[in-house]
Amino acid sequence: MDPFKFGQVVSGNDFCPRPDLTKSVMNYIKQGQNIYVQGERRIGKTSLIYETCRRLKKYRTVYIDLFGVKSSDILAKRIVKAIISMEQKESGLFSKIFKTFSHLRPSFTVDPITGLPSISLDAAVKMTPDDIETVLDLITEIQTSQKPVVVVFDEFQDILKLKDAPETLAIMRSKIQFQSNIPYIFAGSLRNKMDEIFIGPESPFFKSAVLVAVGPLAETSFKNYIVKRFNDGGRSINADALNRVFELAGNISGDIQQLCSALWSTSDTGETIEQNNIAKAVELIFAREAKVYEADINTISDQQFRCLTGIARHGGKALTSSRFLMNIGIPSSASVLKALERLIQLRIILKRGDEYKFTNPFFRAWLLYKNF
Repeated sequence: MDPFKFGQVVSGNDFCPRPDLTKSVMNYIKQGQNIYVQGERRIGKTSLIYETCRRLKKYRTVYIDLFGVKSSDILAKRIVKAIISMEQKESGLFSKIFKTFSHLRPSFTVDPITGLPSISLDAAVKMTPDDIETVLDLITEIQTSQKPVVVVFDEFQDILKLKDAPETLAIMRSKIQFQSNIPYIFAGSLRNKMDEIFIGPESPFFKSAVLVAVGPLAETSFKNYIVKRFNDGGRSINADALNRVFELAGNISGDIQQLCSALWSTSDTGETIEQNNIAKAVELIFAREAKVYEADINTISDQQFRCLTGIARHGGKALTSSRFLMNIGIPSSASVLKALERLIQLRIILKRGDEYKFTNPFFRAWLLYKNF
């Protein structure tokens, strides 16, 4: 059985230990301190939060994913769904929740294929930023000393995409600041947007939460973890191959696990994985993800594609230099900057300091493999 998990939240034995960060987040939760957890995509932010809450056994988690949220109506309904999901087994509170939101006509269905329950709310009833006050008030009511609550907003920076983002943030902040015994965790992968919310002086959330930065796992301990996972499954990996895995995946934990999973799938029990195994594993990733890469290419313009392939070939620094402009065949630095902004909006690339990077290192490798 493949021991490498990626693209999903992991906990327990599948969670690679982050003792210092776990301890910090745990202490903040116990203190009722609001925090914002910041780090690149697939670095392990959500797994860190889940694992920490799991270890704090008496805490219950209201988890709200804001990825792709388009309106305050969707935001409010996602919070309602999260509360209902958590409180299904608490009959008294469950009845109160249903009564409070009876106008949304909540209903439960079971997916006939997966067998998993699903909650739906009446799409015809639109909720406004003001309704978020009622929703957040309900969180106060479900909090008890015996069953404390921690509230997690994932991909919180996407709230800035709302047309009424300033009003929504102001209403949320006005409520949250008086819920001093309820820890809120705001996680996000776009640093500039998270900074805008929590560091920008004009933001309602200015200095309202403590930063917890999640970076790459300590290389030595993570490599030991990877080696052990291979060994437990009757395989081994030599040092050169392991170093190459970390290099290709940009030291991002989720991408490293994905490549290790592909190595597992393309090797046999008892085999020692070497550098020459990696090409076959990467080709397996290409086969699985090619349609996604092709879809991304179809959404961008010719100039954006030229910038993207230029970064793949020449790196992500000095992208307005005459040398880079000549290499990609675009004469205007302004055009390059506009193209880069759009690629960032599409989350195809990200900017770290003065360097632009692919959010998915295997997309970069695929572009080079296809020789675009």
